[in-house]
Amino acid sequence: MTALALILSFIRQSNRKDVRIMVRKYSRPLQYLAAGVLFFLLILYVLGHTTDHPRYHLILDQWPLLLSGVGYTLLVSAITLVLSAVLGFVIYLMMKSRIPFIKGIAVVFREIIMGTPLLVMVFLAVYVLGEAVHINNKFVLGIAALTLYTAPYVANSYQSAAEVIDEDQYVVMQLYHFTGFQKYFYVILPQMVKPLLPAFINHLSGIIKGSALLKVVSFPEIAYVITVIAAKNWASVEGYLVMWIAYLAVTIPLSLLAQVIGRRLSQ
Repeated sequence: MTALALILSFIRQSNRKDVRIMVRKYSRPLQYLAAGVLFFLLILYVLGHTTDHPRYHLILDQWPLLLSGVGYTLLVSAITLVLSAVLGFVIYLMMKSRIPFIKGIAVVFREIIMGTPLLVMVFLAVYVLGEAVHINNKFVLGIAALTLYTAPYVANSYQSAAEVIDEDQYVVMQLYHFTGFQKYFYVILPQMVKPLLPAFINHLSGIIKGSALLKVVSFPEIAYVITVIAAKNWASVEGYLVMWIAYLAVTIPLSLLAQVIGRRLSQ
């Protein structure tokens, strides 16, 4: 009997230990899931109770136009990210220049752009830059506005990512007489990739949200398309709520992806 009691006691203690391990393992994910469900229910409540008789079908029935708007938004955002990566890298190199004039141009440009609201930048690109270079294509000018606005922030990301390269590596490159191209192509840029990935995903999310301001110049991205559909059907509230959900459906997964990549790269 004593041996049986000891065995049962050991089993109970083992079970308690397993339960505690499982609780510690799944507690955090379950709490995050609960928080997500809470906000999901809150969003459903807002969608159902903002107006007395919601008419979302008036917006959603125009799904071909909505898909077209989403396509334009993603296309503009992807092109802007690529161009911003290139221009941002040029600005970053200029900020590292030993020539005060070149460095000054980059610093002043960065401060001017960062001090300019995106809405103003869109108007300047379309109605000032476009007139100056005789371009009236709103697709091109919209990308130009978003690129000019985003590039300085991307340059700052390059600057932060470059901090992973220690001084010893620069000394070694100097000893082996690396050219500027060799330094960046073989040593610096490969090490900057990891810290840049989450930053670039966040930049893409910001560009997607910022592209909504292109609607003020009648560019057919998702915000403009929904605004037009809502205005024709006298469903402005429903339109803005659908727009809200559309942007959340794109930006939240991007934000989560950036966090996951950041955690895995830091391990």
